[in-house]
Amino acid sequence: MMKIKASLTNNVGIKVIAVVIAALIWLMIVNISDPEKTVIIYNIPINVTHEEVITDMNMVYDSDKNATVNITVSGKRSVVSKLSAEDFTATASLKELSKVNAIPVQVSAVQNYIGRKITIEKQSKQTLEVSIEQVKKQNYSVSVEYNGSPEEGYVAGGYTLSKNMVTVKAPESLLDKIDRVVARCDIDGENEDFTTKSRLYVYDKYDNILKSDKIKLSSKRVSVSVTILNEKQVPIETPSVGTPETGYHVGKVTVSPENITLIGKKEVLDTVEKLVISDTINISGKTTDTVEKINIRKYLPEGTDIGQGETDVISVVIKINKLVSKKFTINTDKIAIDGLNNSYEMAFVSKNINVELQGKDDVIKKITLNDIGASINLNNYKEGTETVNVSVTLPDGATLVNDVRVRVKISKKK
Repeated sequence: MMKIKASLTNNVGIKVIAVVIAALIWLMIVNISDPEKTVIIYNIPINVTHEEVITDMNMVYDSDKNATVNITVSGKRSVVSKLSAEDFTATASLKELSKVNAIPVQVSAVQNYIGRKITIEKQSKQTLEVSIEQVKKQNYSVSVEYNGSPEEGYVAGGYTLSKNMVTVKAPESLLDKIDRVVARCDIDGENEDFTTKSRLYVYDKYDNILKSDKIKLSSKRVSVSVTILNEKQVPIETPSVGTPETGYHVGKVTVSPENITLIGKKEVLDTVEKLVISDTINISGKTTDTVEKINIRKYLPEGTDIGQGETDVISVVIKINKLVSKKFTINTDKIAIDGLNNSYEMAFVSKNINVELQGKDDVIKKITLNDIGASINLNNYKEGTETVNVSVTLPDGATLVNDVRVRVKISKKK
């Protein structure tokens, strides 16, 4: 053991130098001989070529846009050890499309001198799958959607388009998803009519924008001319109401909503103070409260329209109440006598007459005998016993239910 230890520890420096020299000699031999080496190159992008083969047939293709291929390369160590994905190109030509929609993937070196010094032993992907679809056209009407809001007190009115229709060209599967084409127009802060170029967007039925380079529009933008209008809130006048069933009267009439916002040019709105419902509501035969629905569009002043979010149908609530009646007994002494010839005298046959009044409850309740006047006119009557019509004077809001008569006896004065 002592001899072994001594042999290892003696002349250590010389022994280290010997090892280093041996390694250098080995590297020199390797570099001079430049042996064969095999490496793997990863993630070479696959480029699809000759697209015109498909597009000339009015079709489109789709494939994995991020498709890559790995290759195993052999060659001199000095060459392959420096290679990367950028030194190679991978192509898939649509000219070689098979019946199963697959394209052979061809890999080659970018530089010819590299291609002559290496061998591609194998590649991870031999073909690239593609899908082929027919391209179709369809016309769509253009609608407008506003972004933002006009200045306070103003509202966007109607619009006109330079093009009301566009043609959309797209693969059939995409075309089937299209619901509408919209021109999005910015109206934020506007207070007068204007015209602008607006970009067209394609929407599906779920209100999502469809984005694809395969969707082609005959026009990407259209000119939108927007009318900016003023708005004004005015009251709705309570409409006139007809007459209900006999024995009933119209109570309170209310309108809902009570106000409506109109839009139009300022000079037009300045002349409008209220919305008038010019027709009379027919309630003939009605005995109970009723609600009438009225479309107010026919009553809008010329040059105006209903504001955004406003209803065009209002409700008119009509209260219908039963008339009440009350009977009064009037002493004939209270009846005034007119037209009696001075040569005659008169006497009532009965002491009282009965009067029945009808009207609204609050009116009838307040009436007393002192509010009722009665008179007879004997201008055309001669001697004898007669039945005479009594003229009854009533307070406002009361009507006479019955005809009132009284019997009188007329005789010559003695």
